[in-house]
Amino acid sequence: MADPLEELSDIAAKIYIHLLVSREPKGVREISRELGIPVSTVHYNIKRLEEKGLVKRDNGGYAIAVVIPLSGFVVLGKKLIHKFLLYSIFFLGILIGEIIRVALFNIGLENSILTIIVSFTGFGLFLYEALKVYGRIMATSSQYG
Repeated sequence: MADPLEELSDIAAKIYIHLLVSREPKGVREISRELGIPVSTVHYNIKRLEEKGLVKRDNGGYAIAVVIPLSGFVVLGKKLIHKFLLYSIFFLGILIGEIIRVALFNIGLENSILTIIVSFTGFGLFLYEALKVYGRIMATSSQYG
């Protein structure tokens, strides 16, 4: 199944994601200011999102009506967490566990060095990729204009 946001423009997707991570409803001008997108463009894209049933008018602003799954992301509450960040946390857990095992049980480092190297490398690579994705999201929202 295709990502529902793929049917939308990049700007509409940015607005949807911005509303998803917001704690309260936002007005068109507020969204425009925060994303650096002209008010008319935000208004047009909000109307498209409203027609698709993804956002709704709420308390003088717009809020998410339906949370749709985004490819590569997990939604926990109102937080968008990329799968690479979850993978890096997994490898960090293995790394910490192995270091504790070596320290507490006086197991020779030679028996655990491969696990430590692989888990540290996995943690670093996945964290780097997650930060790259988040950086790209932040950069694209400030490039308009």
